[in-house]
Amino acid sequence: MSDIQVTQIDASYAQTLSALGRRLFADTFSSDNKPDNMEAYLDESYKPEIQEKELNDPKVYTYMAFDENKTPVGFAQLRVNEKVYDFVGDPEAIELQRIYVDKNCAGKGIGSKLMAACLAKAKELNKKTMWLGVWEFNPNAIKFYTNKGFHKVGSHVFKIGEQEDTDHIMVLKL
Repeated sequence: MSDIQVTQIDASYAQTLSALGRRLFADTFSSDNKPDNMEAYLDESYKPEIQEKELNDPKVYTYMAFDENKTPVGFAQLRVNEKVYDFVGDPEAIELQRIYVDKNCAGKGIGSKLMAACLAKAKELNKKTMWLGVWEFNPNAIKFYTNKGFHKVGSHVFKIGEQEDTDHIMVLKL
C-alpha cells in the first residue's frame, strides 16, 4: 500500500467526495442505524452540493486517499470552528471532523496517511490542539485515535436522523 497518495482536494471533487462519503459512512454505520435515519443523515451530510459548499469553505480542509489505480479509498476533513467545547481546553483547537477508509483497505496504513496530512495542516495553521468526536461503540476508531495520542475529555450527542448517539470527544496536543 505504499502507492497510496493523499491529496488535498478542491470543489472539483464534490461528486467524488459525495459518493465516497455516503458509501464509507453507510458501510461503517448502517448496521447500527435504522434505514430511514441513515438515509436522512446521508442526505443531510453527503449530497454533492453540500460537499461542494464544504470544499469551497476556507475553514475546511479535505484530503482524499487514492490507491495505485487512482481510485479513492478514504478521506479526512479538518474544520476550523467558530466555537469549540470548553472541555477541549483550547478555544483555537481544530476539529478532525471526518476520517474514513474503505473497509476493504483497512489495516493498510491509509488512515495513518490521512491523519499525517491532517496533523501537518494543523501545524501549518499554528494550531496547538486537535479534537474529534468518535462514537462510543466504535472500538477500532477509538483504538486508532488513542494510538495516535488522543485522549478522551468529554462527550456530546451526535444525531443520525432521529437517533441520538453519544460520541466521545478526544483531544491531541500538537
